[in-house]
Amino acid sequence: MIAANAYYNEKLAGVYEQMYPIDFDTDAAVGFLGGLVPAPASVLELGIGTGRIAVPLAARGYQVHGIDGSQAMLDKLRERDPGGTVTAELGDFTATGTGRTYDLVTLVLNTFFVAVTKEQQIGCLRNVREQLAPGGRFVLDAFDPSPYHAQQKPEASVRYLNEGAVMLDSITVDRSRQLMAATHTIVDGGPPETTHHVIRYAFPLEIDLLAELAGLRLVARYDGWGKGPFTSASARHISVYERA
Repeated sequence: MIAANAYYNEKLAGVYEQMYPIDFDTDAAVGFLGGLVPAPASVLELGIGTGRIAVPLAARGYQVHGIDGSQAMLDKLRERDPGGTVTAELGDFTATGTGRTYDLVTLVLNTFFVAVTKEQQIGCLRNVREQLAPGGRFVLDAFDPSPYHAQQKPEASVRYLNEGAVMLDSITVDRSRQLMAATHTIVDGGPPETTHHVIRYAFPLEIDLLAELAGLRLVARYDGWGKGPFTSASARHISVYERA
């Protein structure tokens, strides 16, 4: 059985950047996004998290607003941005909008997949279109799910967090519904704590079709922030859309 989805709780938020040690990716991402619209353009980051992308964009002069479903993650954002250069709010970006429009809307690090049904994904993209200013750009960053879609049985791994903690991960895939359930258990000397997350992965061409149904049109697709060509060997895609 696929477990219910969950937001990052306080414990996961505390180790989030150890779970995904991708600081090397941040400068490239900020440079890519900055090349799409000039500062002081307005930016909306859906699933803003700890502000890894948002705070550097604000430092470049962009007006950055963000939404996240986890208060614990927003608390970490405030620690990173004590001066409040980024405006952020608690909310479900897959279901509701801000009521404003932005020159750039971003949805990075596979966060689009937290919408766990096709209908939720279309709704999320419709919300993006409603919040995208004329001439604006929407950037979606996600993995290509082909290797996971071929998974036949649950897979387990151990992730190093720091000198005193590791994370035990397991992934189960329901190919009939394109659902991936991940279980994270932190072992750090205290009582082990387990969190379950579910995502609905989608293939790039499938996302394009959902985007078309939502009133968006693909402008460009790359295999990373460096703008390399997207091919059948690409592990991820950076896709840029505009209002149709």
